[in-house]
Amino acid sequence: MNTSPSVLPSFSRPPVIEVVCGVQFDRLSSFKAVHFGEFLQRVRHAYPHTEDHPPLAEVFDDRPGTDRPSLLEMDIPFSRVFYIDPSGNFLLQLQPTRFLANWRRMNDSDEYPRFTAAYDRFLNGWDDFVRFCKTNGLGTPQVNQYELTYINHVAEAVEAYPVGIQHILPIVSWRSAQSIHFLPPPRGLSLKVQFALPDDKGSLHVTVNHGERRRDKERVLLLDLTARGPGLKDWSDMNVWFQTAHEWIVRGFTDLTAGIAHDRWGRQQ
Repeated sequence: MNTSPSVLPSFSRPPVIEVVCGVQFDRLSSFKAVHFGEFLQRVRHAYPHTEDHPPLAEVFDDRPGTDRPSLLEMDIPFSRVFYIDPSGNFLLQLQPTRFLANWRRMNDSDEYPRFTAAYDRFLNGWDDFVRFCKTNGLGTPQVNQYELTYINHVAEAVEAYPVGIQHILPIVSWRSAQSIHFLPPPRGLSLKVQFALPDDKGSLHVTVNHGERRRDKERVLLLDLTARGPGLKDWSDMNVWFQTAHEWIVRGFTDLTAGIAHDRWGRQQ
């Protein structure tokens, strides 16, 4: 699959730990708890393990600078199910208003398989789900929104966080902000930035935080880039939307981050 009409920046050691491709649709009113189990039978060969999770809220990116979240009132005890492959790296997520496919890094040795592999998993899973809906009398999902998320963990290197964030993201420049050098170094920092995608395709949301990684207590920068935007009900624009979203996330990530970080991640082009 050709994900972009031009060559995108590439890194041999990207800090990405998770990629999520998702579609939101009008609630399937006939969807019942039993359908989670029946869908498992359809995908068990590839995703034999399951986990139960609370549902995700509906979010609509229909106005610049605005999210409109609303948590559905579910009558299903477990309203979102993960279907997980044997490696734990790939999974599908299903609830009566959402379908998502994830790649996630479980171990430091896990290699990011690139967007094409993650997106192909999403497309194959979505096709299985649409066929499942038709076979089981649930109707055809009516899409209302797409979403693509890249989550990155960047370990400390030059200087401790949060001040050290300025070495990764030039948009955060603590030393330039100290006009009279009164304040001490900050002990906490969070940032949200939003950019408009072209052709009314939605928005690119960038979220910056820092914290301690649970598994090894290492301090990391959490850099989350999420593209979110409206989709046609018949999802005929799906490939074009994800192509645009992927390009904006990759180029946006590169534009926001510093050259010294690019060297650390092995920028190839």
